[in-house]
Amino acid sequence: MSFKAIIDVDAIKYSAAAVGEKRTIIVHHPASGRAIEFANRTAFYGANKKGGWLAERNAKRTSPFEIDEFIIEDVQTPEPLENALYTAKRTMERFLAMAGTKDYTGYVGVGDCFRVEKSKVLKYKGNRKDLLKPIHLDDITDYLIKKHGAIEVSGIEADDQCVIDCFGNDNVLVGIDKDYFGCPVNYLNSTLGTVINCDQFGELRLNEKGKVKGYGRIFQYFQLASGDSIDNYKANSASPIKWAEKGAYNVLKDCKTDAEAWKALVDIYQMLYPKPTTITGWRGDLIEIDWYSMLQENYDMARMLTHPNDYDVQVKTKLQEYGLM
Repeated sequence: MSFKAIIDVDAIKYSAAAVGEKRTIIVHHPASGRAIEFANRTAFYGANKKGGWLAERNAKRTSPFEIDEFIIEDVQTPEPLENALYTAKRTMERFLAMAGTKDYTGYVGVGDCFRVEKSKVLKYKGNRKDLLKPIHLDDITDYLIKKHGAIEVSGIEADDQCVIDCFGNDNVLVGIDKDYFGCPVNYLNSTLGTVINCDQFGELRLNEKGKVKGYGRIFQYFQLASGDSIDNYKANSASPIKWAEKGAYNVLKDCKTDAEAWKALVDIYQMLYPKPTTITGWRGDLIEIDWYSMLQENYDMARMLTHPNDYDVQVKTKLQEYGLM
């Protein structure tokens, strides 16, 4: 059987760049002129800004410090560039060894993708704007393009192009992203190390830590029913109702068919958005939403393209197919 490995090179460049630098913070207290280095913000003020070093220190004070008295400075200390490039090289070699082929194509994304324009309620990946860019990221990207033939794609994400190249054939998509588990491809997750055919209905399960795992279309339905904090979309992004992964899992876990899953999605979104309303979108404009428009927007965010012109798949078509509209 002849196949090609389709490599998500974005995964390689970010992981190599992150491993290649140490990150700490320096917390300045202007009033006293003191500065202390911490491993991260959690070490300074806890996961919920009510713990860590600050809480311990305040417990001993009659006049506790307030967080806004401090200034936090991010510090990036990179390893030598050659170390990061070596990590990228070895990761590429490991991906190919796992796939069992030297025939491959790799992709890196450039600029914003079309989902940014489509998003109205929350900006697609808008929560990443304040994230620190690894110092060696651009150099690693150039290296992967020049030395390993990675191809740049724009307007869509590298993820989309990887799925396009694997849809309807025997190619194997190699990467790290959990989103691929919900795409119609043969997926080799570099952590699991085995190829999974995700072009099926699939299954959901809870792992030993209570986290939702799965593969196939049902996993994409789960993402649509809950959300993705990394890509910045949520089922309840414009709803006052609290809703999280476990709720989505409990509704979908017993579904055995696509029709049952889509019915569950409709029920979830109608519960979250029982009547039309007007909200302010991420651009500052007033937009009218209802359960259907929210389901459509999040479907646009969650779904990967399967061919180059696959931009506009209407939820209405799916609902009509299963007698739900």
